[in-house]
Amino acid sequence: MIYDTLGNAGIYRSVHSEFKKAFTFLCGKNLLTLPIGKYKIGRKGTFALIQEYSTREEYEGFIECHRKYIDIQYLAKGSEKVGISAKSACAPLIAYDPEKDFQKLRGNVDFITLEPNVFAVFFPDDGHMPAIKHGKKKQKVRKIVVKVPVEP
Repeated sequence: MIYDTLGNAGIYRSVHSEFKKAFTFLCGKNLLTLPIGKYKIGRKGTFALIQEYSTREEYEGFIECHRKYIDIQYLAKGSEKVGISAKSACAPLIAYDPEKDFQKLRGNVDFITLEPNVFAVFFPDDGHMPAIKHGKKKQKVRKIVVKVPVEP
């Protein structure tokens, strides 16, 4: 997992051949005005999802992980807590779905906070529980998730 500010994105461009394109997208677009939807980035299967939703209570959340994609998660508006846990410290809650590249896990988490200018990168061994309310009230957030194929 990586947790840092967007101003330091250049440090991570060499971690994966597609990270440069991913961070160029996050740094070069007005993420508050792009319509909700899916945006192709580059030619190797990297794409961005622009989402808006309301955060939820911790008890409503679940740990998830992926095998085919690395998630770069960034909030353009609002704030949320994200639970983090090593996948190896969790137990499967449902079987992995290869078509959706998604598996629910159960286990204990520690929390980080995502807010504008902060991003997190979740690799296949990183369990994460997104969309948890930060503070006393649920809030609407605008999130960008860049999905980077593990093998470009």
